[in-house]
Amino acid sequence: LPSDVAAGQIVILLFLGLGMAATYLLARELDGSTAGVAAAWIFGSAPFVLYSALRFQLDLPLAAMVALGLFALWRTEGFTRTGASIAAGVVLAAGLLVKPPFAAYLFGPVVWLLARERSRRAAGNAALAALVAAGLSLLWYGPRMFGLPMQIADRSFKNAALEGKPETFTAAALAFYPTWIVPQLGVLAILLLLAGLVVAVVRRRGFAVVAFLVPLALFMLIRNKDLRYTLPLLPIAAALAGMAVGELAAVTARARLAALAVLAVVGAAQLGSTGWGVPPIVQLPLLDVPSMLASPASQADWRQRDVLRAIAIDGGDRPATVSIVPNARFFSVANFRYYALRDGLPLRVVRAWDRDPIGIDYVVLKTGHVGPTWTAETIERATSQFTREPALARVYPVLGEFQLPDGSTATLRVRRVPDGVTASPERLAGTLETAIRSQLRAVAREVDNLAVRIEHDGDLVRGRVRRIELSADSARIAEYRRPDAAVLRVRRLLLVADDVLVNPFSLEADGHADLLDVGRLRIEHAEIGGDDLQAFLGGLRAFRRVRVTLTSDAIYFTARQPGADVSALVRVVPAVDRPFALEVQQASLGWLPLPTALINWVVRHYDPTPRMKSRLPFPVQIGRVNVTEQALRIGE
Repeated sequence: LPSDVAAGQIVILLFLGLGMAATYLLARELDGSTAGVAAAWIFGSAPFVLYSALRFQLDLPLAAMVALGLFALWRTEGFTRTGASIAAGVVLAAGLLVKPPFAAYLFGPVVWLLARERSRRAAGNAALAALVAAGLSLLWYGPRMFGLPMQIADRSFKNAALEGKPETFTAAALAFYPTWIVPQLGVLAILLLLAGLVVAVVRRRGFAVVAFLVPLALFMLIRNKDLRYTLPLLPIAAALAGMAVGELAAVTARARLAALAVLAVVGAAQLGSTGWGVPPIVQLPLLDVPSMLASPASQADWRQRDVLRAIAIDGGDRPATVSIVPNARFFSVANFRYYALRDGLPLRVVRAWDRDPIGIDYVVLKTGHVGPTWTAETIERATSQFTREPALARVYPVLGEFQLPDGSTATLRVRRVPDGVTASPERLAGTLETAIRSQLRAVAREVDNLAVRIEHDGDLVRGRVRRIELSADSARIAEYRRPDAAVLRVRRLLLVADDVLVNPFSLEADGHADLLDVGRLRIEHAEIGGDDLQAFLGGLRAFRRVRVTLTSDAIYFTARQPGADVSALVRVVPAVDRPFALEVQQASLGWLPLPTALINWVVRHYDPTPRMKSRLPFPVQIGRVNVTEQALRIGE
């Protein structure tokens, strides 16, 4: 295809066409071809549909699949037709694979059809459709079903904690979607929708009324609000509006042509307002919402590829880690990660660091607006480090500056330790050992018999240390800067870090050890008792319902959850691409044993080790893991 932009737009436009076609078929089934034509146009020209058609997101495809799903359900004639029920199951599976909330939009219509029919044949065909849908979507949902009860329990606990807060069910919160559906669907379409609801009740089209009102009520009651959640309601809303047009068109042929002509003009105006701002968008009285959402095309160049080109010229084909500190709408880690992947660059693109830029080869900063308020604190702290800490700015000199469309300036810095340290390597080594002992309190406390051994040569004046060894008889390890950090008691600990890079200027200036990179960190030896492991897991939110027991060469896990508990015997095994991996030897759901191959397939989706590896700023290895009834031991 000509470009990635064209490819993405083609996909979205195909789903838009599918949504319009399915809306036409649905409305035609409900009230004839005129209603179908009107409904398809109302949906396709709805302001929020046009707005979403300019974005590569899953919400418009989901809306298209909801429209197709409703049509497929209607064709089952209350699940009395076996072939149509099987076809509906296929459509339901496809919708579920587009986005999981798909089921929320079709639950009400399915219940309505079954309640209306109430026969064994309908129940059997509905079960057959559900079986087809489950079977086709099993590869995605199967591995996630075992943890679903625990997730539901956690979500229920959170919701219970939020109960009674006034902002959940205020008039403003409940009126959010009924108010904002006006700019979503269009003013004229909303009037037709209200008339269409009356027509549907009179003509006993309860299926359409339920398909619209039940999901709308559900999302009105949900605490989180987002217009994207109700986009999949627009096809059935358009179908109801089309029914009103169909009734009007039934009066005379001239009325039919006039109604469709008015819809065509209004839809063209909505297209112009959304895409180009012509005619201009106005604020609707009483509702205090815009008449529609504008999304004019932007030709602004935010220079992401210029920044990446500068990195490629500086580093060549060498793999590197780039930290994109700002989180602005058009200048964020997602933008850069996309272009790096698109252009095949050997770059790992990450967000702003929490404390220090460990393992970061390049840093991209931005003046002016840097992103939403909930990310601004971290971004501003990371940005200001280069002003507050001259030693850090010295080892990250400016490689280039780029003017951005909003008037701000992007700055590219590269990690490059220059000459200039006057202290001797021996003095820097002594300072480094003292700093390590002092700064270790941030991650380790109650350390018994700590020993620090540093191997270095003359390159220490440029921050390079050949090896650092840390050993202790016991220590309590945690990220103590966090008040809720889980603490792990470790005994007989030996850590070895090779090819360490520290900031020699901060060592010389204030005796502080700023870690810049590590070639490899290896846990040579460590011992963790069963009670200590249980206490650590109890401090982790995801494992608070998990109980562990150490056995011979394995760990016995029990996950307590509503219904049957999940139990598994797990071994820690070596891995090439991460520090270690987990392998299930046997597992059961309550008293029911589970196939080992199946459970290992499931565990792949819950195994935290790949995620741990992706978050580590440098390679980490561990020695061989041995498990006894007394302790988990790393190394010989």
